[in-house]
Amino acid sequence: MADDDEGANLLIEVTKDFGETYAEVQAWAVPPFDRYPDEIKYSMQYGTTDGKTIIRYDNFPDHPGAAPHHKHLPNGETKDIDFSGLEALYERFKQEVRNHGEHW
Repeated sequence: MADDDEGANLLIEVTKDFGETYAEVQAWAVPPFDRYPDEIKYSMQYGTTDGKTIIRYDNFPDHPGAAPHHKHLPNGETKDIDFSGLEALYERFKQEVRNHGEHW
C-alpha cells in the first residue's frame, strides 16, 4: 500500500483460485483523507490467470474520468457505480463471479 495509507486496517483479504480464472479481494479501513472520503479503500478483481480483467471494482482515485467508485470492464472501459457500502459491493462482486460459472 502507498505511504498515504498509514494507519490502514485490513478488513477483507480473499483469494479464490478457479483454475483458469481467479478472484482477489482486498479492502482496508483507512483514516479520513481526500483520496478516500468514505474511509474505505478496496479492489475486487476477477480475471484470467494470463492477466485479462473480467471484472474489477475499485475506488482508486487516479483513473481519469472515473467516479470514485467504479467498475472496470473487459474492454478497458470504466463504469461508474453506486456505492452503498463495502458488504453490499462484496456480495454483488461474488454474485457476478458466480454468474460467470464459478462456484463461490
